[in-house]
Formats: sequence, structure tokens, C-alpha cells
Amino acid sequence: MADDVNTQTEKALAPIQLADASGPQPLADERNNQFLQELFDKKAIDPIANSAYDVKSVVQRQNNNLSARGLYTSDLSTYKNSSRPVYQEIYNDIIKNSPRLTEKNKAIYMSAPWNTSDGVETALHEFRHKAFDENPLLNKVIKKNQERILAKYNDEYLANEYEEILTRFMDIKYHDSERAKEYLRTYYTANFIDNNQDFQQSIYEDIEQIEDILRLQQEEN
Repeated sequence: MADDVNTQTEKALAPIQLADASGPQPLADERNNQFLQELFDKKAIDPIANSAYDVKSVVQRQNNNLSARGLYTSDLSTYKNSSRPVYQEIYNDIIKNSPRLTEKNKAIYMSAPWNTSDGVETALHEFRHKAFDENPLLNKVIKKNQERILAKYNDEYLANEYEEILTRFMDIKYHDSERAKEYLRTYYTANFIDNNQDFQQSIYEDIEQIEDILRLQQEEN
């Protein structure tokens, strides 16, 4: 007979910066190792996220109280100068708690704790946005495909949302994300999971194209 285990009383892991957890020192809570391993295993099958993986760019918020689980910014100064108080607060939190970063740095800001399965998925999602921003070849493909979407559907909003839609489909392809499926079913006017098969097929073709470009680029280097 199996021992009784009360999983309801197990304390949640305390927030910890990914860079600190990835360092050589022993972790105060060894359960973090489980999620570090999950992150390593999942990024190994997620080539876009893996190409931009940098633990120093990830900043963990101490309270999981934002509507967004994670955010990527290519320039922290845009948060500093934002007219929206929430972005100014995020900027101040990053600069205060992340001495590795300056206001001109790129950053992934995690509201969801990275040391959960949900947080691992969020971090990988944001690393892909980082890859699209940092890699000129991938950035060029994103812009070209946005132009294609705009020309075909005459829908500026859809074209602007292309990168997010693409990244959500990558959540599904690499990690079979139920959260991404629900998002693509319900967030937009169109249901991109159960309907709009032509659009869905074009997105998966785009993913293969991006994977090929990244693979060739890495082989050349």
C-alpha cells in the first residue's frame, strides 16, 4: 500500500532569480532542480527559444499579481518612459532587483514563477520573442510574413498579432500547450485551432521555414 501523501500542505517554492538558481551554489530548496531540469529538457526541443536562452536576461517578480505571466522588452527605457504606471513599476522593479541589467538591456520579466511547469512554458515563450528581436534573419522573416498576412487578409490587427500567434503555435508544436490552444481558440475573433485550417497550415509552414533558417545559420557559425 502506498504511503499517504498530503500534497495540499506542500509549500510553494519561493521566488528565485533564474540566474541565481542556475549558478554553482547549492539551492536552498532543491525542488528548484526539478524545474531547472524541465527547462533544460524543454528548451532542447525548442530551437527558437534555445537560440536566445540567457538566464541573466530573466527577471523574476516577487509577486505573481500581473495579468500577463511574462513580458519581453527589447529596451527597458521604454518602460521607464511609459505613460502607464504598471510599466514604470516593472522598470523600477527590474533595475532595483537585477543589478546585471541596465535600462538599455533587453529583459524577460516573469510574473509567473519560472520554477513551476506553467512558468517554464512562459519563459520559453518569451525567449522566442527575444530570438525574433535579436536575430536579424528571424526578424526579417517575421516582418515579411506580416506583410504577407496584411496583403492576403487586409487585416492590420491580424498582421500586428502575427508574431504572438506564431509563438503560441510554437507552444503547441514543441510542448503541446493546452493554454496556447485555449488562447488561440478564444482570444481572437477567429478560432485558429478548430477552424481556419488554411491559416493554421500557413503558420506551421512558417515555423518550418524559421527552423530551417536558424539551422543553416547555426551550421555556418
